[in-house]
Amino acid sequence: MSRLRALGVDISFWQGNPDFEKMKKAGATFVYIKASQNVWADKSFQTNWEGAKAAGLLRGAYHFYDMRDGSDTPKHQAEYFANLLADDPGELLPALDFESPGVAGYPDYPGHDQSDKIVRQFADKVKTILGFYPMLYTNLAGIMHLDPLTELVKNMELWIAWYNLKAHRPKHGVWSDWRIWQYKSTGDGLAFGVESKGLDMNAFNGTVEDLYDYANGLGVSRKRLTL
Repeated sequence: MSRLRALGVDISFWQGNPDFEKMKKAGATFVYIKASQNVWADKSFQTNWEGAKAAGLLRGAYHFYDMRDGSDTPKHQAEYFANLLADDPGELLPALDFESPGVAGYPDYPGHDQSDKIVRQFADKVKTILGFYPMLYTNLAGIMHLDPLTELVKNMELWIAWYNLKAHRPKHGVWSDWRIWQYKSTGDGLAFGVESKGLDMNAFNGTVEDLYDYANGLGVSRKRLTL
């Protein structure tokens, strides 16, 4: 039995029209798909969501939290996101993408209290609608702004962006552990069936068998998942 970590990717409309069968043949076991930002849906979400399911990939949806002036509240953004998933929540935990992308128009992370408020209010609303808390995607800067972790936040699953591969494990600051590691943003997109040359690559903290055991234990999927 292979002890290699389960491989996954994450995509949005920027990746064009993915060939999910090719993605799976290239080695991906799971895919995180952008569902929404602020209170609008990613324009490729529904097509990507259905295509990944048809190919037999384990799916998680993510929401890019919009912190720009004029964006809606954490509760309203979470409500919009969760309602998109109400009929088909996927197989993996939905994720809150909490980041400061460093591009024009997007602000830096707010201070600790505001960062904590955003994550807690978003997570609570998702739990109210879907019945489970989301995973948190962030990087070390995001963790720094959430430190010290409040009780709800420290118990959220962590999807960490960390692009230094030398240690074979990501740094995750004050978090006790990580569940998914986004280890580079320069994967071979064409090999994985997307139209963009660069692709975010992710590893699950365990083997493919571990990933399926984990997914079945979550209770997100409405049926038992088998390899």
